[in-house]
Amino acid sequence: MPKPRTPSRPAQPPPAPPRRTAPRRATVERQLRILERLTAGASVAEIAGAERLTIRRVRQIIAEALASREVDPTAGFAQLQIARLGDAMRIAHAKMMKGDLQALDRFVRLVAELDRYHGFGRAEIVAQRARAAAANQDARQAIEKTESGETVAGVAASP
Repeated sequence: MPKPRTPSRPAQPPPAPPRRTAPRRATVERQLRILERLTAGASVAEIAGAERLTIRRVRQIIAEALASREVDPTAGFAQLQIARLGDAMRIAHAKMMKGDLQALDRFVRLVAELDRYHGFGRAEIVAQRARAAAANQDARQAIEKTESGETVAGVAASP
């Protein structure tokens, strides 16, 4: 006895793509929270605990954020330090205005560090480099004279 035929099913649409695990806005907000915590001085482990992520994932998010902003890693670090110093300066300034004399010392040190990151402490470094370059040039000239058989400071070069 033949089996009764089952009516053929109409073609089903393809399955819907899997839902994104987090909407874009939530992802961006999480990224901003992570960067704010990092700027405030929290460690990667602390951030991972607060965000309920692995340390590896937090590091990936930080790297992606810096890469998307096209920030040179060195410049990114300097910007991070400047932001941290700015926060510390606000706190030290508030304490200083309340009469805490130790805060004055901290404030002065923070200003010096901030100047260093902004490049205002470079004048001495530039002068040292110029002196070193001049000394290197003098040494090269002395070596060339010695190799060519000329006298250096009144001493005949030996062949």
